[in-house]
Formats: sequence, structure tokens, C-alpha cells
Amino acid sequence: MRPAAIASFWAVATATDVSPLRQSLRDRINERYARGESMWHAFSTTENPFVNYTFEELRGVMGLQLDSYYANKTATAASDNKRVSVPAAFDGRVTFKSCEKPVRNQQHCGSCWAFAAAETLTTNLCALGQTSIPILAPQDLVSCDMLNHGCHGGILSLAWFDIDHVGIRSDECVPYVSGDGSVPLCDPFACSGTGPNTRYSCPHSSKCSQGNADMQDALMKVGALEVGFTVYEDFMHYSGGIYKHKDGKALGGHAVKVVGWGAEGTTFYWIVQNSWGPTWGESGFFRIVDFKEDPASNFAAGGGYACASPTDAGVVV
Repeated sequence: MRPAAIASFWAVATATDVSPLRQSLRDRINERYARGESMWHAFSTTENPFVNYTFEELRGVMGLQLDSYYANKTATAASDNKRVSVPAAFDGRVTFKSCEKPVRNQQHCGSCWAFAAAETLTTNLCALGQTSIPILAPQDLVSCDMLNHGCHGGILSLAWFDIDHVGIRSDECVPYVSGDGSVPLCDPFACSGTGPNTRYSCPHSSKCSQGNADMQDALMKVGALEVGFTVYEDFMHYSGGIYKHKDGKALGGHAVKVVGWGAEGTTFYWIVQNSWGPTWGESGFFRIVDFKEDPASNFAAGGGYACASPTDAGVVV
């Protein structure tokens, strides 16, 4: 990767800044929540799962290259004018309950792009009828996707290009071992684990659904979408509620798996599975407003990637 690309890929904040996990920021978040000025609250600093992470380690879990992802923002905003008949709320964890897998933890590796892609594909294939689909391996993308950068991050469109043209093996075949930030060499012909060396991919080319209406339509059919957004310091304190950025500097880009949506009063939100373990947030999940309500975080501003065919939703490559 070119030096300029690395500079734009990594976080906006600098290594000289104080840790995002500071009591003063946590207190401001909860004071606003107590006054009814926001809809989300924060962990205590001692209960935060990231309490023992250094500043650089916190930045290191942001593994999405945002420039490429946000290039779709104009098309996504334009697509959002489309009207599609959808329910007021939808939760793929309920509709596709048999497809649910445990929340996982990327640990000390910027592999969010790989986790969200592998987990989205796992849900998609199950929702499309492959009920015996195993848990698919983020490690296969981390080690073997030569278009992306392992623990140093990735680009969603390239990850899904790899899924379409190469496929992903199961977690039994390629267990996750990059939690310490190291990336073993890829062996495309043999498993490092015990599972069969079988590859899984979309039954048709993957697509990027753009705009809330198309994303909602796709979610009802394939159960999950991979999206990106900008993480700020306050998000690292999230414990529960409907997140909207209020405070702190940008840390970098993050990829996650959207599984549904809902509304509280007039506030629309997405339901999202993270890859920071089940002790973070709402049992590993979070709720967040969309990019029109929060243009700073720009959640899903570049659309959502999945095995959603053109007949499943109004989508673009």
C-alpha cells in the first residue's frame, strides 16, 4: 500500500492524543443521557472491554478503508428517495433465527472487514436455503485475500470480489489465529484446522444495496448486510441505546454486519452486530441512527454488501 493510502486508511486522531477511554468523556455521555439529550449510555471505564488496550491498539481495531467505501455515498443518498413497502421494524435474528451464530471478537487485529464479510455471507447463504452452512472463516480472508491487507485493514468491495471469485472456507478449516495481530501465510490447498477444504461463495454475484429502502428490502430476503462507518472516541464507550455521535475525535473506519432496523418514537435506527465480543454493547450488538441523521458517523453511507441479487433488491455493483 502506498504511504499516502496508509495515511488516509489509518485513524484521523494522532498517537499523541490521550486515550479515548477517559472518565471525563464517559461522564459527559451519561450526563447527556440522564438529561434526555441523547438516547445512548456508556460503560464505566473499568467495565469497558477495551480498558487494557493502548491508544495504538484501539486505533488498530479500525480496519476499514473509508475513502473507497464513501465513494458510493452520492449514489446511496440518491437511492434513498426510492419507496419500498417495508415494516416499521425487522430483526433478522428473529426471522432467520436458525441462521444465528455467536458474536465473535477480532481482538488485536484490524480484521473487522473480514469478520463482517464472513458473518454476512454465513447468514446470507443460510437465509437463501443452505441451512447446514458452517460458520465461515474471517481468517481465510485475513490470510488469503491478496487484494486486502490482513490485520491492517481492507476494502469492502474488494473483499466481496474475493468472495465471488475465490470463496471462503469454514472456520473449522481455517480457525481464527490473528487475534494477536499476526497473519500466517495462506495455504489455499490445505486446512490449518480439522474441517474440509470446501469453499463457499454467493450463488450469484454479490451486490451493494444503496439507500435505506434497498437495504431494508435486501435484509428481509438475505438477513444481513456488511456496511461501514466512521468510529469516534465516544463510540468506544458505548454500552447501550441508540448511538449518535456527540463527542470526541474520529479514530478510523469500521466494518460491521447490519441485521435489522427499528424505531423509537420518530428516531429510525439500524440493528448491528459488531465483532468486539459479546461483552461489548448490547450483548455484542448496537443500535445506531443512519447517515442522514448523523453525517459525522456516516453509518452505511456507502451502502450494504451481501449476496442480494438484482431480483432481491434494487442494487448496483
